[in-house]
Amino acid sequence: MLITPNFSTDEMACSCCGKSDMDGDFMKMLQALREEAGFAFRISSARRCEKHDANVSSYKKSKAGIHTYGKAVDILVGHVTTTKTLQLIKQAQDIGFTGLGLALRGD
Repeated sequence: MLITPNFSTDEMACSCCGKSDMDGDFMKMLQALREEAGFAFRISSARRCEKHDANVSSYKKSKAGIHTYGKAVDILVGHVTTTKTLQLIKQAQDIGFTGLGLALRGD
């Protein structure tokens, strides 16, 4: 089932438990980013249950991360140029995303 015109519940689901309840405002922003970018991007991780978040997070923290609230995604952009990747980051900032991170290597 589609959450937005470009993103489905399957795409947003936790790989551990299948939860896919994403924050509605966050999904509107993600859809706006997709439309502004003008190209498809793959989501490698979205909604996470607390157990899955604890297992995959590179940060050791005392509370659950933002993925557990359905307010974060990891976007794979290996199929686009560095210039397009940097443009995507700028577009995300302009839309209102915060807490942006960049990993040079991922799954």
